[in-house]
Amino acid sequence: MQLITEPARKALVVTPHPDDAEGGCGATMAKWIKESGSEFTVLMCTNGDKGTSDRELGSAELAAIREGEQRDASSVLGVKDVVFLAYPDGGLEDTMEFRGQVVRQIRKHRPDTIFCIDPYRSKSHTHRDHRMSGQVALDAAFTYAWSYLYFPDQISQEGLEPHRVEQAFLWGSESPDSFVELADAYLEMKAESLSRHVSQMRNRQPSDRMERIHRWSGETGEKAGVAYAEGFRRIQFDIGSEDWSFLHR
Repeated sequence: MQLITEPARKALVVTPHPDDAEGGCGATMAKWIKESGSEFTVLMCTNGDKGTSDRELGSAELAAIREGEQRDASSVLGVKDVVFLAYPDGGLEDTMEFRGQVVRQIRKHRPDTIFCIDPYRSKSHTHRDHRMSGQVALDAAFTYAWSYLYFPDQISQEGLEPHRVEQAFLWGSESPDSFVELADAYLEMKAESLSRHVSQMRNRQPSDRMERIHRWSGETGEKAGVAYAEGFRRIQFDIGSEDWSFLHR
């Protein structure tokens, strides 16, 4: 267990649905952006067009609503940019096309850190898009983005360059080992960003949301010996080691 004391300089948050990133690492984004000037880009993989129980609301209309909500939520936290891949909700697959799209954003924004959902669970199940987005994000960073031999058209035709990501922080992990200590103000920003996802939060009052965030962040903070925290499983990539054979183990 360790407290993260060095914020990312640049971070790419690969997230499956609108509101997932805010719930998973919203307070960390708010803190690092405000206190350290970290630059965050959110890569939204799906358009969230199935996230409703309202039978009067069509998929295309819902997708447009949720894109606007995501932009609003990201602005609350100070996110620099939101990129929309617009896959249908429930439609993520571990394909070369999807990997290439994530690689493109890594090469474009050149983050030292990526955030994504932990795709590996042994005790509980999770949404398929969560697993797919997390797995593809990790593979894009570790296997593909650093080498000019993968997706060479991005280099020869788009003017991008290979990029080595230093680390990944995985939210939603069953075994978090790294924690960001949070002041109450950043929990409030997290709650406000979630409140901007109006289509998803209609059955919850802001006060209830704040109470839940305090409770969950307090439980996470106890693991790290602080009042409030968000927790992650950290993966150090070590790409660029003199022993390149580790990439093929």
